[in-house]
Amino acid sequence: MTKRKPGNKYLIENPQINDSHCSSIAAVDVPLCATFFVVAMHNYMCVMNASFNNLATICDHSLLALKRLQHLHLDYNNIHALESNCFQSLSALQVLTLVKNKLRRIPKEAFITLQQLRKLNLSRNRLRKIDWFSFKGLHKVQILHLERNALSLINDGAFGNLAQLLELYLNNNKLTSVGQTWLYGLEKLEKLVLSSNSVSMIESKGWRFCQRLLILDLSKNRLSALDSNIFSYLQRLEKLDLSENAISRIDEKALSSLGNLEFLDLSNNQLSDVFMSGQHIFLRLSKLKVLKLNNNKLRSLPSNVFRGLDQLTRLELLNNPIIIFAEDSIPRIETLEIIALNSSDVLCNCKSKWLISFFQKTTLIDEHLLMARCKYPPKHAGNLLMSIPLDQLTCDVYWPKPEILEQPQAIIGLQGATVTFNCSAVCTGGCNVLIYWSKNDQRLYSSIEEGISDRLENEGNRTWTSYLTIEAVDEPDSGFYRCHVINELTMTVSNYVSLTVQIPPFFTKRPENTVATVGGTIRLECAASGQPDPMIFWQKDGGHDFPAARERRFHVMPSDVVFFIVLAKYQDSGVYSCIANSSAGFAKAEARLTVLDRSALVMTSTDKTVDLGKTAVLQCDSREDKIADGRTVIQWSHNGQPFKLDKRRFIAGRGHMLVIVEARAGDQGIYTCELNGNARTLRLIVKELSNEASKKFHSKSKSDDDKDDEKKNDDNNNELSSTNVKSRRENGFDILSTAGIVIVVVVLCVVLTSFVWLCFIWRNRRPASVVVAIRPDPLELSAVSTDIGL
Repeated sequence: MTKRKPGNKYLIENPQINDSHCSSIAAVDVPLCATFFVVAMHNYMCVMNASFNNLATICDHSLLALKRLQHLHLDYNNIHALESNCFQSLSALQVLTLVKNKLRRIPKEAFITLQQLRKLNLSRNRLRKIDWFSFKGLHKVQILHLERNALSLINDGAFGNLAQLLELYLNNNKLTSVGQTWLYGLEKLEKLVLSSNSVSMIESKGWRFCQRLLILDLSKNRLSALDSNIFSYLQRLEKLDLSENAISRIDEKALSSLGNLEFLDLSNNQLSDVFMSGQHIFLRLSKLKVLKLNNNKLRSLPSNVFRGLDQLTRLELLNNPIIIFAEDSIPRIETLEIIALNSSDVLCNCKSKWLISFFQKTTLIDEHLLMARCKYPPKHAGNLLMSIPLDQLTCDVYWPKPEILEQPQAIIGLQGATVTFNCSAVCTGGCNVLIYWSKNDQRLYSSIEEGISDRLENEGNRTWTSYLTIEAVDEPDSGFYRCHVINELTMTVSNYVSLTVQIPPFFTKRPENTVATVGGTIRLECAASGQPDPMIFWQKDGGHDFPAARERRFHVMPSDVVFFIVLAKYQDSGVYSCIANSSAGFAKAEARLTVLDRSALVMTSTDKTVDLGKTAVLQCDSREDKIADGRTVIQWSHNGQPFKLDKRRFIAGRGHMLVIVEARAGDQGIYTCELNGNARTLRLIVKELSNEASKKFHSKSKSDDDKDDEKKNDDNNNELSSTNVKSRRENGFDILSTAGIVIVVVVLCVVLTSFVWLCFIWRNRRPASVVVAIRPDPLELSAVSTDIGL
């Protein structure tokens, strides 16, 4: 314990209580902790280190006297829990470390009073998850250590309260992804360490919450691919560590947004295919100074593979079995100071001269790192590449080289079908080869069914044929495919061949049934999609020649999916078919168009009522009555649907009358009769009877269904009723428009007729029925009572 005297007061700067074997911090301690108790009561303590003890708990009243404490170290103890108010009195605390304890959770508002805290270290504990309230109140924390816990879950907004956080350490945990939700609130974050986790997925949109990031460490994870724009929000990033993953695919645009990157480590991955395919993944990294590609199983360096690295100073290619260095594969830039290269499989021939000349002209800081040795041809095997005279590097030495015998062919496949590419190659001299496939310059692995078969050809040469089979192809499978044939020395690639997946046409908008009037404009909508885009054409009633098209009244909007028929005519009525056709197939959608003549249209809003179980007769009159000649037909519909006839509902009077025997609730609705584009409508309402009468009706209707004689009487009576109404129409009588004297005569006739029908009713004990007639004039519908019976 050290002391100094500022004025007349003592200030304990750094009391060391290490190895005191205290089990708790309390107001009253056992004698073994007496020293700690005295220290705890001092009012001017700034730093306290209670590490390497057996502390199990912390309570607030034990720290009441430490109101000016700024640093508190409780590392390497047995603290297993924190109370909600354990740090309530430490309002001046700036650094708190709890390294190597047994904390399993962070209670709600545990740190809410630590308003001045700058650094918090909770590493090497047993935390499983971080909740959104775990760091509530820590608005000034700049450094947070959570490494070496067992974190597998970070809830949404867990770091939302850490508005000033600059460094976050999450390495050596069990995280499996970098989600866009738990990064929320880290707007000022500059350093993020996620190494030694199990991260296999990164949600690129999550980086938008930490766009000031300068250092990102994702080493020792399980990343297998870097997709396009994965780091698009990290434009300020200066250091990126992706070493010791399983990266085998890198999109050419994956690193394109990292224009300020100075350090990139891609060591210990599987980048052989990326380099052999000739991708230019470093094209936009103009400020990169250090690039590490150690231990990636690189076998060749294509020309200009490092194009864009204008300020590179250090390039590491250690532990890669590089055989061929294409000319200009290593950038010829003056800033390059260190090249680390130790391949012992180099092909030393005339094509290697440029590399020796380049190394001789370049001033390297450490030439001992340049230890490339020859393996081919045998006469140079084991020699350092730099030690061979240029005149001995010739190209007259033969080495086995694979050649493609049969190029793959382009395929056009229908969606859902199975397609197969094949590629055949031979290697002169009997060398072994490996064949693999790529799509859009990205290697395909076992996720797509593929296989290699070999067979023996003549002259001792071995021929290999690789088959790439893709089952149930869909639009994402479209692209450009190649087969790659490699041996120990070199690689041969096939031509690009395309896979085009065709999708049969399907409708995105279907035409609907439409009713229009003569002279109006009709709008029909029809749109379809597919691959390739389908062509749309129309038919009417199954044919291509229809009035609207022939008379050029059928128009289409060039930028829309709407079709118009202008100046509509009655002849335009019919069934229109929208047909979408392409090389992948066709689709058909139909809609009915009805054109009505408004001048002859009679509408009525009057509701007509008939009692349940009685007979309703609906009569249709027309100003253009041509029914008698038998060449025209009246069409009936119920609620817009064609009317279905049965033994209870039938047509009489050459189509003029619709007879409904024993009306039921299902017979209610709008009835329409149509003739030559003219339509008449009426609403029919079936009135329910009392409970007792309803029961009698239902029981009677069941017994009457089996009586053929009564059915025959119903038919005769209905025919008589319809004949009576028809005869009145044919004689030119109109009850509502005839002069007074004619009305009196007609009334007498009706009374006499009614008396006769009453006699029939009394004799046959049949119920009365209602005949509903639809008159030619609007709102002139009347109900005529009549008797039907024998």
